[in-house]
Amino acid sequence: MRLAEFILINMEPILQRWEDFARNLQSSYRLMDVLELRDHAKEILEEIAAELAYPDHERKLDLQGNTPAEVHADTRAVSGFTVDQLLSEFRALRASVLNLWSQRKKTATWFEVEDMSRFNAAIDRALAESVARYTEAQRQSQDIFLGIIGHDLRTPLSAINIGATYLMRSEDADAKLIQLGSRMFTSAVRMQEIIDNLLDFVRSRSGGGIPILLDAVDLRVVSEHIVDEFQVSSPGAVIRAEVTGDVRGRWDGARIGQVYQNLIGNAIQYGANTPVSVVTCGNDGEVVITVHNDGPPIPPAMQKNIFDPTRRGLSISTYSSNRKNMGLGLYIVREVVKSHSGTIEVSSNEKTGTTFTVRLPRLAE
Repeated sequence: MRLAEFILINMEPILQRWEDFARNLQSSYRLMDVLELRDHAKEILEEIAAELAYPDHERKLDLQGNTPAEVHADTRAVSGFTVDQLLSEFRALRASVLNLWSQRKKTATWFEVEDMSRFNAAIDRALAESVARYTEAQRQSQDIFLGIIGHDLRTPLSAINIGATYLMRSEDADAKLIQLGSRMFTSAVRMQEIIDNLLDFVRSRSGGGIPILLDAVDLRVVSEHIVDEFQVSSPGAVIRAEVTGDVRGRWDGARIGQVYQNLIGNAIQYGANTPVSVVTCGNDGEVVITVHNDGPPIPPAMQKNIFDPTRRGLSISTYSSNRKNMGLGLYIVREVVKSHSGTIEVSSNEKTGTTFTVRLPRLAE
């Protein structure tokens, strides 16, 4: 008997083992019935059996084009299963089938090893589909949650901003209150930047990218404006700005301002009080922006994922042990640059310091 036929004949005992295993995994606060416990297990096994019997068979999908393994991941996520529990279900299914298969009357025929090998491949494929769907669903849920938080924080932040402005401009306020209002206002502005970065992060991860509005822009004006802001907000920082050549082109001025702002802020934060150099240079067909500091170098292992906050792995590095998290700033910089059809790269070592280099085509698409 081939393994495909064996699975179909022994469907009920296999499903019963699946059900028993799932029952042990279910949440204590939400007990599931038999249909929920066996969710799509039969369809997954039937598809695997068909794949074993007919390697070139056309896979059966639902009306939305989903495989049984993908739908199973959706329902398990709703039921509160973790990805580890989802993985353990498939491991148990594999063990259950192979255990029953090993207990049958053996014939030592040539196809037994081939069937087991193809069965493992089919299980691995179903497992990969299920985990991929589960992970994507969890990511989307997290992005929605982050988006809601970002929007909901705008209202209380606006109230703080208004209160800080009142303290700074009140004729009855003394010097201490004016100073307090100034600090509150600066913090509110910083919080607004964080919220904006958070919403941009969610938007870009949803596939929409960073929206840009192209117009004629002079980067000399943009860079000088951002540097002047830092001279006020960070009076202890030494920022050396230089602009050479023609730095005019078609970009989103506000978004390029974000690039300057995040790169300069990052250089000040991690530059260990060393001077920050900001150079904007116009070349044929492009403008190059470099931001440099001579602070501690970024570890090589960290550089390859420096623009991805989900993979940066800050905890493994002493570079960030006594500093604030880099947050989403560098990620937003990369996405803004990509939206302008440009490139960004980082170079960092003990000898030359840390330099971020942005190249923007003069006429962004």
